[in-house]
Amino acid sequence: MIENRSENDRKGRGWICLGLLGILVIMAPYFLLGQDSVVTYHDQLDGELIAYILQARHLFRGNILPEFMNGASKTALTLPAPFFVLFFLGGNAYWALTAMALLEKMCGFLGMYLLVREFVEEKWIAAGTGFLYGCLPFLPVYGMSQFGIPMLLWCMLQLRKGSHMLAAWCYAAFYALSSSLVLAGFGILGMGLLWILWDWAVRKQAAGAKRLLTAWLLMLGIYIAENCRLLGQLLGLGEEFISHKSVYEHSAVPFGQVFLQSFLKGEQHSRDSHTLFLGIIFLSLAVGLALRHRLSRDGRGQSHTVSFVKKLQVMGICLGCNVFFCVTTAIWNSGAGVFLRSRLSVLGAVQIDRLLWMAPCMWYLAAACGMGLAWNVWLQAGRREENGRTGLARLAAGLWVLVFAAAAGVTGIWLLLAGDFKSNLQKLRNPEYPMLSYQDYYALGVMEQVKEFLGEASGQEPEAYRVVSLGIAPAVALYHGFYCLDGYSNNYSLAYKEQFRRVIAPELEKSDYLREYYDGWGNRCYLFSAEIPGYVTVEKNGFFFQDYCLDTKALYEMGGRYLLSAAYILNAEELGLSLMNETPFETPDSYYRIFVYSVEAL
Repeated sequence: MIENRSENDRKGRGWICLGLLGILVIMAPYFLLGQDSVVTYHDQLDGELIAYILQARHLFRGNILPEFMNGASKTALTLPAPFFVLFFLGGNAYWALTAMALLEKMCGFLGMYLLVREFVEEKWIAAGTGFLYGCLPFLPVYGMSQFGIPMLLWCMLQLRKGSHMLAAWCYAAFYALSSSLVLAGFGILGMGLLWILWDWAVRKQAAGAKRLLTAWLLMLGIYIAENCRLLGQLLGLGEEFISHKSVYEHSAVPFGQVFLQSFLKGEQHSRDSHTLFLGIIFLSLAVGLALRHRLSRDGRGQSHTVSFVKKLQVMGICLGCNVFFCVTTAIWNSGAGVFLRSRLSVLGAVQIDRLLWMAPCMWYLAAACGMGLAWNVWLQAGRREENGRTGLARLAAGLWVLVFAAAAGVTGIWLLLAGDFKSNLQKLRNPEYPMLSYQDYYALGVMEQVKEFLGEASGQEPEAYRVVSLGIAPAVALYHGFYCLDGYSNNYSLAYKEQFRRVIAPELEKSDYLREYYDGWGNRCYLFSAEIPGYVTVEKNGFFFQDYCLDTKALYEMGGRYLLSAAYILNAEELGLSLMNETPFETPDSYYRIFVYSVEAL
């Protein structure tokens, strides 16, 4: 018995090491390429990474970010995972981001492995599911908000049973420190409270419910401490300004459309490629329910029957949770939901669809339990065949297992090919591979020239003047230490939005799309162009702005002294812009070519 347990533990450690090695392999290109790596920039390099950089620069220093949007409140760039700001204190944002990604993926693998092992005996199923979960293309800037959910759920199960309690409480605290209240925490707390009430009132498990409640209160307290400024703003306490969120324009989407989109694909940042698993999960539930009754009638293998029933229960709970998330999301975005949200001011901008960030964990756990069911049936059919029974059941169960394995394999390949992993493999094979890299995006080697040039031309340090960017995201200038009037924020002053609108009003009037984009949403407080309405970045390729419109007087009054443009502005003099460098700043392999214009007082 002891020898079997030792062998079992050794095999478990082997699968864990193999899974962690797999995570290291998919992260290897980021270490080999360094800043030449292809890194998703949408909602990451253009926004959240800048939040870490600026918050690290001003950690424990007041409530203002002086470089951002002319000195915005720190609530304008609330950290998605506050703990990880410590990684950025060293000053190298790329390696901080890479370390975050590695830690999160490893935690995702290990958490899913442990969670699946609670319900599935086969370690290879747990390891395979964990590896797939670790491969999911979640953005690392969101910390443990998504990758950390399986481990949190496993810890809650341990508290419920009364085991590993200290480790579970420590991880609950870590999860709250390294995740976002507004992106994932509110959903975790809400579902956790329902779980506690269920255990307390329905299952009559008071001891387990109390332990869960302790963890819940610990997380709640940490979230409140981390977000006290933001919560105070929402409650009208302390620092108070009217957020630009209060004028969000919400568009209703048909209930069925949102439900199907959410159920089949998930939310924008929680896509998990679970579609191939859906049919197999439903098939497993149907077959499992049928076999459950058969096993009960035969009276065989009581322990196996209990395990069989537990898998079915877990699959049902996972499916029920995800249907609940999808229904809630669909209602929130439907006509009735939009009607309600329009009367909730800032609270109406809350994205209830972030509940779907919990869905990938549920889908992959359900798929693992389904695979476990198929494997159990195959083993049972083998025993029946040994007793002289027909092998038809074993053949059917074998096909069931093979289909599941094929779905998992295709999903894994798709995850690797659909994310940055494929692009970075191409980059390793061909350094000239034309995908925007981290170095390209932040104009490394170019913006340093611009900064030095402006220092010499003005005789001033960056804090003495303000810049805006055209055809290049403001994040680039912020990354290099410039003080900017423009920026990307989901919570800044409505008064500032209206003030900045004066600057870009002439260009907004030329495009209904841009006008609705800024007035109805406005998170991107940028210099837009009707000549390229869908583009924020302009590659050096001969393009130039032919008829750009800008209220330079309003820009000058805001403190704007320089405009950094990724393309030549033909009518600059008419606008009151003076080109300072006839030869644009660039490097032979840079993505951008930057022209520097001074803003003249009209």
